[in-house]
Amino acid sequence: MITLYHVFPGIDLVYNDMHMEYCNKEQKPASSVMEINYCMEGRCECVFEQNEYGYIAAGDLSFCSLKKTGHVSEFPTSRYHGITITLDFSMITDEMKRILQLLSVNLEKISNISKTHSFTIIRANQSIEHIFLELYKVPEEIRYGYIRVKILELLLVLTGFDLKKNNSEHVYFSDVQIDAIKQVHAFLKGHYRGHYTIEELSVRFKMSPTVLKKCFKGVYGNSVYAYMKKYRLQMAERLLKENKLTIGEIALQIGYQNPNKFTSAFRTEYGMTPTEYRKKKTQESLNG
Repeated sequence: MITLYHVFPGIDLVYNDMHMEYCNKEQKPASSVMEINYCMEGRCECVFEQNEYGYIAAGDLSFCSLKKTGHVSEFPTSRYHGITITLDFSMITDEMKRILQLLSVNLEKISNISKTHSFTIIRANQSIEHIFLELYKVPEEIRYGYIRVKILELLLVLTGFDLKKNNSEHVYFSDVQIDAIKQVHAFLKGHYRGHYTIEELSVRFKMSPTVLKKCFKGVYGNSVYAYMKKYRLQMAERLLKENKLTIGEIALQIGYQNPNKFTSAFRTEYGMTPTEYRKKKTQESLNG
């Protein structure tokens, strides 16, 4: 779901709620447009000019110019929730520029943020993060006016923003590494009942254990073990809702030989046992 607000002439805000692996924006090059992205939840893949890949995670902020060709946005965890703000400097009216000038907003300095590099990822500082977080809390009846106020606040904060001071270390990967780690990911999801060590995977996919671990966590936000544990429990959650298999059968279905270990892992993740979860969902279904 994408919700667009035309905030001011040349300035738009978009709420992004993605439950998919990729989204083809079919974006045309626009040399005068700057895009600001804030990630609230999930992960988004960013491709740089040198075929290097970086990943925006929750709490990250990215700046980019749209002067290059459009791109496909990929979401490694099939989940992305965030806000995009686009500034088309060629469409900002003279009247709007005068208003911004009165508020001490320096559009030229803001536009230079995206000109330094084709794509920049940083960890949002507190003064920026609270602006985006508050955009999710505003009541619908005052949302449009509130968005306009928060956009002005953001532009003022960015006017005094020091990119070098706020820059943080982000790990980038080559297209060869990303292709290999996506093959690892596809294999693991296709064989989720099995349990594979890093050494076994590194031999199978001809990657060093160190690179495999670092790249997998960089792309999917978790270690192989933690990611697959969560994935198995998500599979179990869906099976519990279907109400066709016993708890023991579900445990075996997702690769747990011991039902007690499955119950313990499920309780840790969801705050209740599989039996309690099934009862809760069955009751919700009857009430709904």
